[in-house]
Amino acid sequence: MASKGVKIFGVILVVSLILFGIMVFALIRFTRPAPVKVQKESVLELTIGGELSDLPPTSPLAQFTGQGKLSLLEMGQVLRAAAEDERISSLYCRIYPLQSSWAGVEEIRSFMHEFRESGKKIYAYLSLDLVGDRDLYLASAADEIHLNQDSALMVNGLVAEVSFYSKMMSKLKVRPDVLQFKEYKSPGSYTRSGMTPEFRSMYRNLLSDIQQRLKQALSRERGIEPQQLDRLMRNGILSSSSALTAGLVTHLGYEDEIRHRLKAESSGDEPEYRSISASDYLKAVKRRSRPSLPHKVALLGGIGPIMTGRSDETWELAMGGDTIVSRLRKIRKDKSVKGLLFRVNSPGGSAVGSDKIWREIRLMEEAGKPVVVSMGGVAGSGGYYIAMGARKIVAQPSTVTGSIGVIFMKFNLSGLFDRWLGITVDRVKLAENADILSPTTSLNSRQKDEVEEWMSHIYNTFVEKAAEGRHLAVEELERQAGGRIFTGSQARQRQLIDAVGGLNTALELLKQELKIPEEEEVELVLYPKSKSLWQSLLEEDWAQVSRPGETLESLLRQRLSEVTHPAPWLIVPELKIH
Repeated sequence: MASKGVKIFGVILVVSLILFGIMVFALIRFTRPAPVKVQKESVLELTIGGELSDLPPTSPLAQFTGQGKLSLLEMGQVLRAAAEDERISSLYCRIYPLQSSWAGVEEIRSFMHEFRESGKKIYAYLSLDLVGDRDLYLASAADEIHLNQDSALMVNGLVAEVSFYSKMMSKLKVRPDVLQFKEYKSPGSYTRSGMTPEFRSMYRNLLSDIQQRLKQALSRERGIEPQQLDRLMRNGILSSSSALTAGLVTHLGYEDEIRHRLKAESSGDEPEYRSISASDYLKAVKRRSRPSLPHKVALLGGIGPIMTGRSDETWELAMGGDTIVSRLRKIRKDKSVKGLLFRVNSPGGSAVGSDKIWREIRLMEEAGKPVVVSMGGVAGSGGYYIAMGARKIVAQPSTVTGSIGVIFMKFNLSGLFDRWLGITVDRVKLAENADILSPTTSLNSRQKDEVEEWMSHIYNTFVEKAAEGRHLAVEELERQAGGRIFTGSQARQRQLIDAVGGLNTALELLKQELKIPEEEEVELVLYPKSKSLWQSLLEEDWAQVSRPGETLESLLRQRLSEVTHPAPWLIVPELKIH
């Protein structure tokens, strides 16, 4: 009986090993990209819609959830390579509803302009029921704009909306303590029912700058007089036929008609529509054998709200100060890397987290490795803080930047607990201010003075470091501070940034700082390096998501504590521009 049991165990073990081997083989085949062949006279097909990420995801889970969607960096790589590739004849761009920032759209437009400079055409198809200003702004960079006859265009100008919660706070019996430095830092979302005059004026200037740039682009690229654009904006919504008559689009029809035209333009005895998706073409570009380049620069993303502690490296939704500092140190100690291209797209967040990253940027500079920042959709408050220690700063014309200021928020929930939940709180304290940060007390006048003194120190430090980084007198920098936000073009006029442009512009500036000739290429080394699912499994990354004794509940509690614990925040107020 014992020997029979051993045999059964042996069979089970062998079968298990075989199944494991099959699973591993299938996993390798699944994660290994198949070879891609690019045919002659291929049309490159690019789909753009929804949110646009700045850099490719590095974690396998983020890669999986974003499959098929290219980052802005990858779009630039694809269009630059396609412009020089004789096998690519043209670009066919499908545009779906965009949720990207205006700066993100400007980045893609710059790639499209670079592609058109090669002499190849771009055909855009607006796959929307109602085309908005931002969608049209992107499409206007194409040679031809196609629209379904049942679609409409909403050319109605820009609006900025801010939500206010004072009435909700009152109904819930929540008493907010909000202290701001200074007048432009907050619209008073928790204490007012509308914008402060300073905030309204600031937003009007911001919108005017972006809208003026939109009108200039449409006038220049679609050949429409500014006065006519003003009339169209007063009308608001245009039918497809009216949009065609006005010249905002060039054709009405269907996608198959575009393909038929491109097929007819191909050479050969039997015309054929050959196409390749942008994601497949990127694989082909990456598989090309390239000689090792002597100049290597690091590319690091500072994406999302800034928190204290470590980042959530699984979903990549925020950046932890400690995680970014660790990555910066690795780059500083990597002798093969000569400098850093730091992509920042952040509304800010933790003052301490921001200051830690700023310090490491300065140490990078002191080590002789220049840092150039490329700003994305927003780089305000803490997002500007982590950038201002760099050698050079680049932003798109519509990047929301600045907001040099600080805000403190604390909420007294005792009324909510008592009235709605039937909870009362009693306390024993051994010092007068022991309950200063309690969620069931409000700050008294003396405590407010103490918090304001703390915030004043943070604000003055922010201004002084910004003045040092921008080589301005403190008094001159202070005039651009006060919590004000600007577009990238406005920030350039005020010397808060060095140049207007995107990743390409930032890379060229970095090459200048490294004294690398313009005609020579540099190799971008992404930090942290992207991993396949197979690599992640081999290196047991999933096991590192939680440490011994750390449960999902404890992780959630930690994140909640980081967000809700009263602290000074370097953060841009929520802003919706559409």
